Amino acid sequence: MAPNGTKDVNGRPRRIVAGIRERRQAVHELLSHGCPLRGISRDLQLDYYTVRRHARTPDVDDLLVQVTYRRTLLDDFMPYIYKRFAEGCHNAGQPDLP
Repeated sequence: MAPNGTKDVNGRPRRIVAGIRERRQAVHELLSHGCPLRGISRDLQLDYYTVRRHARTPDVDDLLVQVTYRRTLLDDFMPYIYKRFAEGCHNAGQPDLP
């Protein structure tokens, strides 16, 4: 089973995705109370530009696109990796068995 980006291979939410959702919710909650961006940055101990990005983005999915669809060095090999995993190979040191 291939992960969809927001969940890991076991179907659990990825920690980075949960963190982004929580930070965005906290930023928007403080914004609704009229707090300035610098104050939110200080209160949440986040970089000002991170707070600004969360404040300006209307939908959390726009923030998640940057995290969930990154290209990796393994992307070209993922079909083979998934095939081997489905065959029962859970260790890179396991030899190819016919």
